[in-house]
Amino acid sequence: MKLVPFSKEYLRLDVSLPFPLRDGSGNLLLAANQMIASESQLASLNKLNLFTGEQEATDWRRRVAEKVNGLVIGGADLNTIAQALPDQQSTSSTREDNEVPFAVELDTLLLQLDATLRQATPGSGWLERFAPPSQALQQLTRRRFDSVVYTMVQHASTMLERYSTHHAVLVASVAAEAARLMQWTAAEVDSLFSAGLSMNVAMTREQDMLLMQSGPLTPAQRDLVREHAVRGAMMLQAAGVKDLVWLDAVARHHLSEPNVPLAERSTGQRLAALIRRVDIFGAKLSRRAARSPMSPIQAAREACLGPDGKPDEIGGALLRAVGLYPPGSFVQLESGELGVVIARGRRANLPIVASLVGRSGLPLGEPAVRDTVDKRHAVKGAVLPDAVKVLPPHTRLLEIIRLKEQYRASEQDLLDA
Repeated sequence: MKLVPFSKEYLRLDVSLPFPLRDGSGNLLLAANQMIASESQLASLNKLNLFTGEQEATDWRRRVAEKVNGLVIGGADLNTIAQALPDQQSTSSTREDNEVPFAVELDTLLLQLDATLRQATPGSGWLERFAPPSQALQQLTRRRFDSVVYTMVQHASTMLERYSTHHAVLVASVAAEAARLMQWTAAEVDSLFSAGLSMNVAMTREQDMLLMQSGPLTPAQRDLVREHAVRGAMMLQAAGVKDLVWLDAVARHHLSEPNVPLAERSTGQRLAALIRRVDIFGAKLSRRAARSPMSPIQAAREACLGPDGKPDEIGGALLRAVGLYPPGSFVQLESGELGVVIARGRRANLPIVASLVGRSGLPLGEPAVRDTVDKRHAVKGAVLPDAVKVLPPHTRLLEIIRLKEQYRASEQDLLDA
C-alpha cells in the first residue's frame, strides 16, 4: 500500500475519518471510523507526521470535493467550506477565530476552483462563482508565494490527483510573479492570473484523464488538445467573461510566439507568451503515469532559454520568480545531504533548502535548513523525487516557509520605505 501525507489540519475532536491514519513506517495510529476522543489524543497526533493509503485518501477527497461543490453553488463563505467533511458534521465546527490554516485555505480554494472550472456553461452564473476563489488565490499567492509554489510543485511531482486545477494554479501564480518583476500593470496581472487559471477550461476533465494515459493520443484527443485554447476562450465568453485581454490570452496560449520584441506585441500576445512558457515549465516538473517528472534544470532550459541559448526577457523573469530550483523540488548538496527546496534564495541558483537525508544516507530526525550561499551546503544538482526516500514533513516545513516569507516581506518593506 502506497502511503501519502495527510494534513493534520483536518483532525478534529469527535469526528472520525473513513480510513486509518499511520506513521511513516505504516504503523497504525488511528483506526478507520475511530473518533479522536480527547484534547490530549489530538495533541499527540499533531506531534506526528501522519499518512494514509493513497487510494483511500483520494476517495475521501473526491467526496469532500462533491460537498464543496454544493457549498460553492449555494454561495457558502470560506470558513464554512473549510469545515466541510463528507457526510459528517463536527460538534465543534465553528472556529473561535477567523484564521484559516494555510493548508486548509489553499486546499479549500483548490476545491472551489476545480468545481467551478468543470461548470463553465452559459447562463449558470459562472463568472460570479469563479471570481471569489480566483481573487482569494491571487491574494494568497502574493502573500504566501513560496508556500503555494512548494505545495503545487510537490503535488505535481509526486501525485496525479486533480492535476489540471493544480497545474493551473501553479502557472497563474508563477506567471503573475514574473509579470510583477517585469513591472506589468496591475490590470495586466489581474487578466493574466484569470487567464492562467482558466487556460484549460475546455479540457479540465480530459486533462486529468490524459495524465493517467500511458499510450499515444488518439486522433480525437489530438484534436481536443489542438483546439482547446480557442474553444476555451469561446466558452469563457459565453459564460460571461468580457475582459478581452483575458480571452485573447487564453485563445493564444498554445500558439508559437511571434518573432518580434515583447514590447511590440499586443497585450494579449504578451500575456499568452508568458503563460505558455510557465505552462511548459510546470508541465515538465509534473509526474505522468508514463514518466517521472523532469529535472528543474532541464525544465528551466526548455522554458527560459531563447534561440541563442540565453534567457530572454520572459525567461529571465521566470528564473527570478522561482529560480533554477523552485520551491518543492529536490536537490543534493555538496555536503552529500538530500533535501527539498523551501524558498527562493538570494540568486536563482542559491535556494533555501531543508535537508531531509544526511550524508550517511539516513533520514535526519528534524529537517535542517541550509542556505546554499554557504559553499559547504551549495547545490550539487537536482534530484528526482524517487531518489529521496523520505517524505517531507509538509506541516513543519510550511511553518518554516511562512517565517521566511515574513522576513522577505519585511525586507521589501524596508526597500520600499
